[in-house]
Formats: sequence, structure tokens, C-alpha cells
Amino acid sequence: MPAQGSAGKNLLLAIGSVAFIVVMTVAADRTAGRWLTKAPEPGTMELLFPPNSEQHFESSDFVYTAKINSIGLRDHPVGAKKPGTFRILCIGDSFTYGWGVDIEQTWVKGVEKRLRDKGYDVEMINAGKPGTGPPDFAALAEKAVPILLPDLLLITILQDDDFAGAGEGVKDPQSGFLDWARLIYPNFVRAVRLARQARQIAANQQPVTPPQKTSAEDNRRWTEKTAKDFLEKMPPADRARFDQFEEKVKQAFLSGRLNPYMIDLAMKNRNFYTICMNLDDPWAQQCIQHLAEQFVRIKRVAANFGARPVVLSIPHGPYVNRAANLNIQRVGYVSNEAMLTSDAPDESVRRASQRAGLPFMTVMEGFRAHRDDSSLYFELDGHLSATGHALLADLLVPLLEKEIPTEAKRNGT
Repeated sequence: MPAQGSAGKNLLLAIGSVAFIVVMTVAADRTAGRWLTKAPEPGTMELLFPPNSEQHFESSDFVYTAKINSIGLRDHPVGAKKPGTFRILCIGDSFTYGWGVDIEQTWVKGVEKRLRDKGYDVEMINAGKPGTGPPDFAALAEKAVPILLPDLLLITILQDDDFAGAGEGVKDPQSGFLDWARLIYPNFVRAVRLARQARQIAANQQPVTPPQKTSAEDNRRWTEKTAKDFLEKMPPADRARFDQFEEKVKQAFLSGRLNPYMIDLAMKNRNFYTICMNLDDPWAQQCIQHLAEQFVRIKRVAANFGARPVVLSIPHGPYVNRAANLNIQRVGYVSNEAMLTSDAPDESVRRASQRAGLPFMTVMEGFRAHRDDSSLYFELDGHLSATGHALLADLLVPLLEKEIPTEAKRNGT
């Protein structure tokens, strides 16, 4: 009996010792670990664009300048995150980048200003790039999140375009030791991953592209050449369709003042804006699955570095605005009235978000309430105008306020 009693005491002592060690190490993670995960000052890098570049654009719809900061984003200078600041990283395509408008007119900066005016200590970072899609968003998240350490990662998906561009499927990697350890020691694990990321960046460091400075005329000439190349290669049937376009559209295209890729896509797939309306179609089902897989990829890196990922559906003109719906017909696409009432453009993204276990935001009905306002989208180009960006910012503020902790509000007001 004494031996059994001694063994029992030893077992209890061992269990108590392990519990004590776990409690102490968890406490250390919550205190010292926070200092180990302080965001470093980003150096010069090419996250999306050649750093410190400047480009000027002029089209039939707009004139604007794009200035790139030292880390390769179209935004103001971005430094290490300040204590108490709630940082939101916005990943997306040209509708997030702000094609056609100056940086302060983008919805990203519009939301930032509105939230700051309401007393929030918030920083919104624009990580949009024209011509990209969900696979690019995931690749950017894997590069940018460990460097910028956002609190909220806003994944913006343009209705139809980004859904159709979800890319090939990706396999969800198996959880490793650090994934399990993160549940108990989130700060220590984050510090390990930050150190690993720093070593990988140093080992794979590539010379950044020199700053690019282009004038509006430089870009117009390049666009004009691209348009003429497309025209020369058009099959006879497509050329006959193009010749039926109104003179204003043809002149804008041939003079380099209209996106040539938009016309080229219309020639190749005039039903581009209607094919996503049937979500039971096998192709649509495949796109939903591929989009969900890209979301899982982003969700994983966000979790590794303490960011909350949220999906935002960006309203595309043909589905929410009467003038935009008609204007895409002028540049060669098929559209119809049913597109303005269907829930398919949002539902596809919602389903992908649900499969990935991510929160989903929409402002589609807010835009449809202004469906007769022709000023929200550029006439031929189709991107959001400054007025459209302002409406998007107005609609987003109350949604994002729910994501920001009360302590991020200055003076608790």
C-alpha cells in the first residue's frame, strides 16, 4: 500500500508540474511573445509594382496618376504598424487599385477617412493590382501578410470577373506541428514564422525593378499599338462585328483611349457577363470550388499571422447599374435586364466563402438602390468612377465598423 500511495503522489506531482509548466509558458507567450512579434519596418520591395514608380493615364473616360510607394503598392508610404492602430489590408484587382481615379478617390482611402473622422485609429492599405485574380490574391497574401501584419485582411472579389478567374484547384496542405502549437502559443509560433519568413526573403532576395516613369502619351501609344495588333488578328466574323460598333467606341479603341483587352475579350466571348448567371452549370460549380480553395490558402496565412480574413463582393456595373448594363453592349458584350435582379453574382462568391469558412460581406443591394445613377461607372471603360468609389465607401463603413474593436477608437469616444 505505501508503494501504491507513493506512486499516486508521484503521478499527481508530475501532472501538477506539467500543468505548471504549461501555465507559465502560456503566460510567457502572452507577454514576451507580443514583443517578439512586433512588426518590422518594411524595406524597399516589389510586392506588386516596381517601387517608387509613377504612371500617368488618360482615356476617353478619365485622367489620373498612379504613384507607387517603396514597398510596391499604390498607396501612401507604409511603415511598421503603430501600437493601437487597427490595420486593414485590402487585396484585390483594378476595382480596389482604383483604375481611373486618384488614390484619395479610391474606396479604400474613402473608407479610411470616414472611419478616422468617426474616431477610429485605423489604417487601410491598398493592395490592388489591375489584371489579377484569386490565385494572385493568395500569392500576394503569402508575401504581404507576414510583412505588414494586418489585423483584418479584406479579400475583395469583383463579381463575375474574379469568379471566372479563380484559377486551377489547389490542395489544402496538411496541418503541421506549428499549426497545432499555434492554438496554445500563438505569439511564439508567430515569432518563429516571422523569423522563418525573414530568412526566406533574405535567401530569395531578387533585385527590385527600377522605378518606372511613364507619361499619359507613353501609355496611350502602347495601348494604341496593342489595339491595332488585336484588330489585325481578328477573324473575319469578329472584324465584321467590330465594324458595326458605334464610331465613338471604334475611335476610342483605335486611338489608344479604351482598354483593348476589354474589346478583345468581347470578340472571343460575348457572353462573358451572362455565363455566370447559372450556378448549377458544371463550369460555375468548378469556379466556386476553385475560388473556395484559393480562400482556404489565404485563410491559412492569415491565421498564421493573426489576421482576420473577410471576403467582400465588389459590385460590377452590369449587375447593379442600368447604364453600365447597357454600355457593355456598346463594346461587344451580351447583357439583359435579368442581370440587374439576379442574386447569382453575389451568391457564387458567398458559396465559395462558406466552403472556406470565411465571413462574407456584400453591398450589392446598396448599389442597386442607385441603379438609375449613370455616374457611378465610367461610360465605356466600366470601372467605378469617383462617385462610385464614394458610394462604395459609404456602404462599407457600417460593415467594417463591426470588425473594429472598441479599443481602436481614440479616447474611447
